[in-house]
Amino acid sequence: MNSSWEPFSISTSQTPTPAGDRGWGLGEWPRSMVRWLFGWGDDERELPLSAGGSARFQNVCVSREAGAGGGAIARIVGRRLGWKVFDHELLEAIAHRMQTTVEEVQTYDELAPSVIQDWLLPLREEHYAPQEAYLDHLAKLLEAIGRAGQSVLVGRGAGFLLPRESTLSVRIVAPLKARAFRLGERMGVSPRTARRAAKDLDARRLAFDRTMHRLNGADPHNYDVVLDSHSLGLEIAAEVLVRAVEAGRPPSSGLPATWTVPPLDQPPRPSSEPDSLDRTA
Repeated sequence: MNSSWEPFSISTSQTPTPAGDRGWGLGEWPRSMVRWLFGWGDDERELPLSAGGSARFQNVCVSREAGAGGGAIARIVGRRLGWKVFDHELLEAIAHRMQTTVEEVQTYDELAPSVIQDWLLPLREEHYAPQEAYLDHLAKLLEAIGRAGQSVLVGRGAGFLLPRESTLSVRIVAPLKARAFRLGERMGVSPRTARRAAKDLDARRLAFDRTMHRLNGADPHNYDVVLDSHSLGLEIAAEVLVRAVEAGRPPSSGLPATWTVPPLDQPPRPSSEPDSLDRTA
């Protein structure tokens, strides 16, 4: 399989779980896969369930409109926090588990099961089994990553699956014209084609969330933060999320506090060493 999976793979004596086993958790995955996902070394054997145990946010989940730059913002946040980012990596892991190509998995990615059943199943019945396998592996993988913590997950309904109380759930939006321009540059197509592609991809993702989680992915009430990446810019949008995660860390984490807590009759006052927007984590 032609993907970035192989360079990260580490040999292991653990045998993959049979396909018929539908248990949950990391036990479903070969240890080489677990090491690659979480960047473990050979001397690390246990799942870091207590990572940031008392921190407010264990994971950041980024929902995004097509072309709004949600994936790019997630990468910046992951780099600043030192957390692992899961976007295309999820597809690589699932493709490895399903013993197929990433391109094949992409055909099912964030696609509502009803679409497969209503449109493709009458024509090609063999499509349903891979779609069901994709959804099964995706749920197990997201659950395992969520338990490990210190991760930034992009799309795939992760924010609706992981515990809301310990997840910073974010929605990245932007005007359609700006999103079409970004997509057009990335795909090498005309603005008109990119505009149509953005609408189609938005509809696909919203249908996935609605079918799998019975929630409206465009409803701002389903998120902790909604950011307009066009008006803010990618760097400032990422900074807002980094600050939110850092603000939820306990004082014992060793990070300096950004603001002092004033008496109720006084306005907020910056600490003697305020952070700047350019500060790196």
